[in-house]
Amino acid sequence: MQYETVDEAKLTARRLRPLVLVVVAAKLAVSTLLLTTVKFPTEAGTPEIVALR
Repeated sequence: MQYETVDEAKLTARRLRPLVLVVVAAKLAVSTLLLTTVKFPTEAGTPEIVALR
């Protein structure tokens, strides 16, 4: 009988790759959601400076 050598590091990396992709995608989604819900001040609230002659 012949036995194949199993590289545990490669096997573990192959098993964890989908989990890593899901975590990265979730972090990007949360960051995008937070950035879209931030309310920046509008320009109407800023005072205008008028030069008088």
